[in-house]
Amino acid sequence: MSEETLSDVDLNGIQEPPTKFRTILTKIGPGLIIAGSIVGSGELIATTATGAEAKFTLLWLIIIGCIIKVFVQVELGRFTLTNGITSIRGLNMLPGPRIEGKGNWFIWYWFVMFAFIMGQLGGIVGGVGQAMSISMPLTEYGKVFNEYREAETLLTVVRAQHGLESTDRKRPETLASLAEDALANEIATATALAKLHYTEDGTTPDSSAHLALFEGLQKDNSSVATYIKSEVVPSTALPELAKAHSVISASGSSQEAIADAEKTFADLMLLLDSAARGHFAGADADAASQEISEFIRQYSAARSLPKEVAKAQDDKYYTVALTLGTIALLVIGKYGFIQLFSTVLVGLFTVVTIANVFGLQMVDAATTWRITLADIKEGLSFGVGGAEWMDGLSVALATFGIIGVGAAELIAYPYWCMEQGYAKFTGPRDDTDAWANRARGWMKVLQVDAWASAVVYTFATVAFYLLGAAILGRIDLQPADSDMVRSLGVMYRPVFGATAESIFLFGAIAVLYSTFFVATAGNARMFSDVLGTLGIIKSTEESYRKSIKICCIVLPAICGITYCMGVKPVVAVLMSGLMQSIMLPMLGFAALYFRYKHSDSRIRPSAVWDFFVVLSAIGLFIAGGFAAYTKLAR
Repeated sequence: MSEETLSDVDLNGIQEPPTKFRTILTKIGPGLIIAGSIVGSGELIATTATGAEAKFTLLWLIIIGCIIKVFVQVELGRFTLTNGITSIRGLNMLPGPRIEGKGNWFIWYWFVMFAFIMGQLGGIVGGVGQAMSISMPLTEYGKVFNEYREAETLLTVVRAQHGLESTDRKRPETLASLAEDALANEIATATALAKLHYTEDGTTPDSSAHLALFEGLQKDNSSVATYIKSEVVPSTALPELAKAHSVISASGSSQEAIADAEKTFADLMLLLDSAARGHFAGADADAASQEISEFIRQYSAARSLPKEVAKAQDDKYYTVALTLGTIALLVIGKYGFIQLFSTVLVGLFTVVTIANVFGLQMVDAATTWRITLADIKEGLSFGVGGAEWMDGLSVALATFGIIGVGAAELIAYPYWCMEQGYAKFTGPRDDTDAWANRARGWMKVLQVDAWASAVVYTFATVAFYLLGAAILGRIDLQPADSDMVRSLGVMYRPVFGATAESIFLFGAIAVLYSTFFVATAGNARMFSDVLGTLGIIKSTEESYRKSIKICCIVLPAICGITYCMGVKPVVAVLMSGLMQSIMLPMLGFAALYFRYKHSDSRIRPSAVWDFFVVLSAIGLFIAGGFAAYTKLAR
């Protein structure tokens, strides 16, 4: 027997397993920690980004992605419970290429994935910093920058909703309200912009023409001005015209880009002119058309910023503070604290998110975003989208690696099972009936734990995906960069109205920080185990625990530095998801290898369970292979 197969548990902690379901529930916990780790990045960020990109089409893939991995999760847990060793040491036993004393092929790829996970966690802790900087800006510049970006985001939402409402015009009072909001936010944008400065030279943007244009329009009650306020200002065509004008007037634009922009500008102007001529008659139509065209040209010129506006740095200040606080908590924290902390935070926001989805169906103010039966049918039709299906599927398969139980969490799960004591309670494997009975009992607890967490994160994942498709997808608003958290908060506005920002920011801080906290704790354990497996540190409990303490200092610091150096949160999360998607087939193979090579026949699962384990491994192979193909083939 190789050194890796020697059990790390002893006889001191042996306990008889609970037999009643009520008592079993008191012994679950590792799965809830995993749920706390995944709801932040996989669900809040990646799943909503997938919904925004692919709309409802890939709902089926999201559901399968949550369920299919549980079978592999349980088998990895079974291996640790049966043999009393960690998953990394077990995975280093897999057949295939290896360098003696330097790990096998799995360990080598794990290091690649781990590097991307550090970027992912940098994006996540930065997301917490974004949420806190929005709710409590630290600087005056940060406050004004928030006002500017908030007004810009609301303009996008208002115009999208106005466009959706305009298709039937059943609620004229809603259209009028949206038009007023668009005008107010244009003024708010111009007002805030005048207090900011450019990144390039520190000069202040001149938004006086922009402000004068809308303040004058606000006071003008002529028929043409009224039409502009009610139909042109809230139109989605207006920002498109401004964007095209910016390309045309920019000195660095290519001839091809200018030609495309000129065509877009002409087409949109023609569209708005036709609508105006349908509203006005005779000679009034010509005069109105000229006045509207002049307004659009003034607006486009006023909106063409020559340089990039400097972003506030408050999110980075918060990220540094959060990183230091996390280091302290991880160094002094215990398993029970981590479990309670993550469970409470994630549970609260999950309930709010699910309530938000149901609210879209029942709250009158949210009817524009209602999820219809046709939407659900589309999502469950096993389709992959239309002409741009490759883009949506590519994002979804990258997301596949981290929704539900991601590859990193699959490896981390046995560590939390050992922390909870399942292997210790079972005792070192021997040939006695007593050990077999304990193993069967604690395996039952482990399975309940895994499926209980699956219920939690599947509901959360589906809820986040539906919100992303129903709201961000219809607005065509992709959460990105420093506006990631602000864009995600849009999903809660239709139901919760004025209180949406407070509710969402609390939830975002809760689940994102929970992910950062729990994932870092798990990574510290895995990384330390890898060091021991490779002989870099001694393979003793004392060296392992010491390494965990050191990693709880170093790893969060790396993540915080990564964000402050400019990592893009959504990109980092999706790239980590891609790396984890590629690892999923390896874990599927590992589950089968452990099941048939290192399991005990006395706790062998049923033939039905074995069928689903094989099916799960095949599914992970297909998803991981296609995820790699969609990226490498483009």
